[in-house]
Amino acid sequence: MKAVYAGSFDPITLGHVSVIERAFKLFETIHIVVANNRAKQHLFTLEQRTDLVRRSIPEQFADRIVIAPFEGIVADYINEHQIEAVIRGIRNATDLEYELQLEQYIRHTTTAETVYLSPYTKHMQTNSSLVRMFFQSGKHELASHYMAADAYELALLYELGGH
Repeated sequence: MKAVYAGSFDPITLGHVSVIERAFKLFETIHIVVANNRAKQHLFTLEQRTDLVRRSIPEQFADRIVIAPFEGIVADYINEHQIEAVIRGIRNATDLEYELQLEQYIRHTTTAETVYLSPYTKHMQTNSSLVRMFFQSGKHELASHYMAADAYELALLYELGGH
């Protein structure tokens, strides 16, 4: 069964990675769609965010994953690739409220079912906004606690203009 896990991943965090790891217990193949939300001002470019996702995925899942940068409506990607499930991460009640609204949209535009997964407990408070704040304020070392090591090193290069 194929599933999609879509987000802006700006940047991808250990919370995202733990949702992906949990999802591999349920799905054979996971498409990670790195979406370009034009309503958001991203810290990293779409290409950079896609590279950060690649650096964050544990090696044991490499042959079961598709990483796809995508501009457009995620429902179009789901329909085009005949995806059967949509993975959504939930950390708290605020996330749930938003995700239930998104599920209604997915239900009306695709045949995919939505599956909610929470990150592992140690990553429940991890979010991309916090990591972006650390990078933007020059507190790069704090971001390292919330990202996979390889992704953090690459994000640091991007942020400091080295790539």
